[in-house]
Amino acid sequence: MSTTTPVIPTQTKVAIFGTASLAFCGILVETSMNVTFPTLMHQFHTTLATVQWVTTAYLLAVAATMVITAFIQQRFRWRTIINVGGAGFVLGGLLCTVAPQLWLLLFGRIIQAIGTGLALPLVFAQIMTQVPFTAQGRFTGTAGMLIALAPSLGPTYGGLVTQLLSWRLIFGITLPFGLIAWLITAKTIRQTQAPRSRPFPLCQFGLVVAALILLIFSVNNLSTHGLSLVFVWLPLLLAVLAVLTFTRSATRTTHPLINLAVFQQGNFTRALLIYFFIQFIQIGLTFLLPNFAQLALGKNALVSGLMLLAGSLCSAILSPLAGKLMDRRGIRRPFQIGSGFLLLATLSLAGLAQHLSVGLIIGLFVGLFVGFRIGFSCLFNNALTYGLQQLPPQLMGDGNALFNTLQQYSGSLGTAIMAVLITLGTRMAPSASSTMQTTLGTQIALWFSLIIIMIVAALALTTKPIANMADDQHQSRSSNH
Repeated sequence: MSTTTPVIPTQTKVAIFGTASLAFCGILVETSMNVTFPTLMHQFHTTLATVQWVTTAYLLAVAATMVITAFIQQRFRWRTIINVGGAGFVLGGLLCTVAPQLWLLLFGRIIQAIGTGLALPLVFAQIMTQVPFTAQGRFTGTAGMLIALAPSLGPTYGGLVTQLLSWRLIFGITLPFGLIAWLITAKTIRQTQAPRSRPFPLCQFGLVVAALILLIFSVNNLSTHGLSLVFVWLPLLLAVLAVLTFTRSATRTTHPLINLAVFQQGNFTRALLIYFFIQFIQIGLTFLLPNFAQLALGKNALVSGLMLLAGSLCSAILSPLAGKLMDRRGIRRPFQIGSGFLLLATLSLAGLAQHLSVGLIIGLFVGLFVGFRIGFSCLFNNALTYGLQQLPPQLMGDGNALFNTLQQYSGSLGTAIMAVLITLGTRMAPSASSTMQTTLGTQIALWFSLIIIMIVAALALTTKPIANMADDQHQSRSSNH
């Protein structure tokens, strides 16, 4: 690894920071709403299964937007993309701030999600095309610090604002910050290649969106319809058919929505799976633990949000350091450290599930979540950097689109599955109190999380870096730009 410090223009740094800040604002309000569910259930007179669509619909819309980012970034100027994204964030936030009914809140969330979905992939597109190879880990870690901080900081922010002010101000407070980030980015962003015309594969886009929606619809229906043929198995089958049809179409056209040749790189696929599963559990836990604190322990939104704060701050500090570690020592070391912390923390959380209490959550459980976030910081952004480094320049946009799409969709799926597992406690103990039912569901969800983390550790610990690929990719990008 080179020890020289590459010179990066200030304009590039500012543009990356501005784009990451806009994405941070979008993701912050994404998980801030998790702690407001009991409040929204009361205000709109509805159930948890319905209210959780405030988060699920948002994540679905972000994921659907990110599917087309490879096309959008090649077809349009990046300044145009960030202007549309910034406008979507502001307009959607305004609608959510004043929404008198749940449907308008959902509509505003979807508009805001489109804005976030356009902004977030631009963060890593700039890093992977405008930052030298030897500094990409550090920049991805620093930018990822903001993005990774937002999901776990969200419950603390949402709880504080909801308890002291109103849930509506979760959106109102973030609007000026998002607006400033938008304007800064629009002024400084640049791109190395001019836009080029290409046809939009509308049919393929429809198939991907249908698959995303049908899978979430199937999972959500588990909590209310069990293993229903019509409401669970049929949409699941249709989702699988949509994916297979998309795959067939994408491999037979010269202009696919996403070039599936990226999966020919085994290390890319491995990194993508690690990235997906870690985000799945991370978002799932930020939904699970605050709602357990409110629904089972009777705590308010402020307490339920604060219990994740220490982990959020820890992640903010460690993400850039983990990126530097990868730049200097390669991928194996941060993957080993991260896997160890994830396994220990998740095993301890699951083992203590039957002894959950306010004291444990605020004390021991906070410490365990910090351990989880340490492991998360070592693996999450490094997996993205490592995965994209395995691709040739012409596939970089497709790989970036897949990482960002699955990042958001994993959160949507994680929220939906955790909600199903919580309600599973009701089915397993129908005569028990609501507190006992929620506790049982939380225990099931934590043991399920441990299984997923074991898969992540197995993938991470068996990763074998390709010694010459880094130099080859660096030379290829240098000649290309």
